[in-house]
Amino acid sequence: MEFWFTRGLSFLPIFVIVWTYLTFGISYIIAVARGDVDPGFPYISDTGARRPESSIFGQMLNITAAVALATLYVRYKQVQGFLIKLPDEKLSRVHRVNKFSFICAILISLGMSLVANFQETSVLGVHIVGALLTFGIGTAYEFMQTYISYKMHPEVNGKRVCHIRFVLSIVSLIFLLATVIATHFAKVPIKFHWGPGDVGYAAHLTSTISEWCLAGAFLAFFYTFIREFQVITLDIEPTLHAETLHHDDMSSVHTVEVRPEERTPLIA
Repeated sequence: MEFWFTRGLSFLPIFVIVWTYLTFGISYIIAVARGDVDPGFPYISDTGARRPESSIFGQMLNITAAVALATLYVRYKQVQGFLIKLPDEKLSRVHRVNKFSFICAILISLGMSLVANFQETSVLGVHIVGALLTFGIGTAYEFMQTYISYKMHPEVNGKRVCHIRFVLSIVSLIFLLATVIATHFAKVPIKFHWGPGDVGYAAHLTSTISEWCLAGAFLAFFYTFIREFQVITLDIEPTLHAETLHHDDMSSVHTVEVRPEERTPLIA
């Protein structure tokens, strides 16, 4: 029996959503239980800044980065596959935006990896760059995919998903700006324990709440891919350059015709 989450490649965005929430949840619980952070809305990175939660946070977020890149690659290929259905006046624009959005996808995944491997307590500059790549470029990616969705209506997708993605993009932008501005006004270096009487407490709290909401909105955008990923699979077709794997003379290497039985699903 086939379940809805096993159709096509829908498990990819589902994994990103569930695994990322597990990453944040596990590191948060450990950090709070150890007294490393206060339970009231610490920065996401604060929950993974100290050992042992930093190791868990880093390892799990690295996995998120890898699967997120795979997910966004599938989205890129899916849009490319539907270009043939678009009229000429839409095709070229969607093609260009889609290619640029995949470059952004690579930067998003790189940012996640930087956040995972460079804690704020060790290399703060690199950590901040990673966060900006993840959330800053991530928000731009949302707007690009929203644009693509509108351009692919009505030939490829309905208008409902366009509106949902537009709302999520706006929400992400609002919380991104709120996070950056509030962090600036807090004007306090790395600090894990805050109290209502501390200078900059209100700005700090606004910043941390906005960051959590920004992460939630970004993950919600992945949720909009699930239904579309149910109707796509990817195959890989190998090109063999020799009759066998046992050859010493490279001059004899040539392309061998690929037989049908060598065509296997890329992800299955």
